[in-house]
Amino acid sequence: MSSKTAENTKTFEEIIANDGELFFTNEGCSMLPLIHAKRDILHIVKLDKELELGDVVLYSDKPHHYVLHRIIKIKKDGRLICAGDNNYWKDKPIVKEMVFGRLKEVTYPDGKTVNLDKDYKEEGMKYVRFFAWKAFRLRLKRLFSKK
Repeated sequence: MSSKTAENTKTFEEIIANDGELFFTNEGCSMLPLIHAKRDILHIVKLDKELELGDVVLYSDKPHHYVLHRIIKIKKDGRLICAGDNNYWKDKPIVKEMVFGRLKEVTYPDGKTVNLDKDYKEEGMKYVRFFAWKAFRLRLKRLFSKK
């Protein structure tokens, strides 16, 4: 990478801090079926409200490593437990200061847009309420699909 490129490269944190929002496509399948890798356009906004169960947040657990997962538990000490909708494991607890954005909308290739605050709020909460059951089901599915 040239120094000129490096100077012009901004982190997600910088883009959100400066512009208040970020549009990008993701990699990985941890948020299926809501988000499909390298296909859907994600609209991330600067934290504009108190974080709640069910919110999908963008955080960094190490430099230039970004995670977009759903909050499935808020501990009494304020730490957040997140997990991908398609994962059967939880992420390591994070603190709110690690979170710099919240998924507001997903736009699909057909032009349909899902607003997570309106259209998908109750659907997203199913992943919170049924995480343990889903984790068990996914473990079984993956165990038997390897044969």
